[in-house]
Amino acid sequence: MNLFKSLFNTVSGGRSPADLAKWLDLPEAELREWLTNKPAWARGYEYARFSIPKRRGGVRAIEAPNKKLKALQRRILRRLLNPLKFHPAATGFVPGRSIVDNARPHAGRGVVINIDLAEFFPTITAERVTQVFRSLGWGAEAATILTNICAYEGRLPQGAPTSPALSNLICRKLDERFSALVKRYKGQYTRYADDITFSFPGLGRNKRLRPKPKGRPPLARPAQGGPGRTLLTLIKTIVEEEGFRIQMKKKVRVQRPHQRQTATGLVVNRQVNLPRTTRRLIRAMQHRQRLDQLDAEGQRRLKGLEALMDMVSRQRG
Repeated sequence: MNLFKSLFNTVSGGRSPADLAKWLDLPEAELREWLTNKPAWARGYEYARFSIPKRRGGVRAIEAPNKKLKALQRRILRRLLNPLKFHPAATGFVPGRSIVDNARPHAGRGVVINIDLAEFFPTITAERVTQVFRSLGWGAEAATILTNICAYEGRLPQGAPTSPALSNLICRKLDERFSALVKRYKGQYTRYADDITFSFPGLGRNKRLRPKPKGRPPLARPAQGGPGRTLLTLIKTIVEEEGFRIQMKKKVRVQRPHQRQTATGLVVNRQVNLPRTTRRLIRAMQHRQRLDQLDAEGQRRLKGLEALMDMVSRQRG
């Protein structure tokens, strides 16, 4: 099924490497080097690997493209990917959307469920990237060129400017299926990259979330769908059918009204707010700043936290 052609206005204006060269303002011969082999400047030196700490513990492996490759990927992002329409539930790395937009639909709901997708970017293969570009209207050669520029070692690299937008396009069907599923439960669904949040009206403490008794769940396959399946089973099935895995170390977090409910690190029990520990940290850092006891790194961190606090305050209503 040519999914993306039916969803987006094709921005290519053509299908060939020559058309791609015009869109990117690059010589066709230079782009064609990516068709069968990488340009000499990219062979073996295109990415640097390093790790950064994750928000909830552990480390995240980053593969950062070199300066020339990053500039080329940014051009693809700016001219070919950013003009496309992403699913409304996708809030991560979408211009004009933020973690507050991701959290707001879940504020004041009865039950909040969080799941994380394991190895999100590495799970997305170069083959799936090619399928996206083909579905957007590019011919086989142009799609191969674009894939070879954007993928690394057969998958999406975490650190390339194009990876977040491509992941949002690839997750379009996942977003559609989950949006249709929660609609049946009068629920809400948002996704910030690999961080997925569902929320539903209040239920009794021991009541299980189940679909309505008649009919099968929307978009569930007949062999696996059915009224007796619980919501969490459906969520896991859809994730796996769309080529992803749930991060089992973190498992599925089901948060009820008597517990602290969060979405992308923000508290959503009544309204969107920063966690109490974060608010206390900001006050403590502001006090140290007034005493001139905050170093340059602390100043930068405080500035970022204050910007987040301001964004939450402005967008909360």
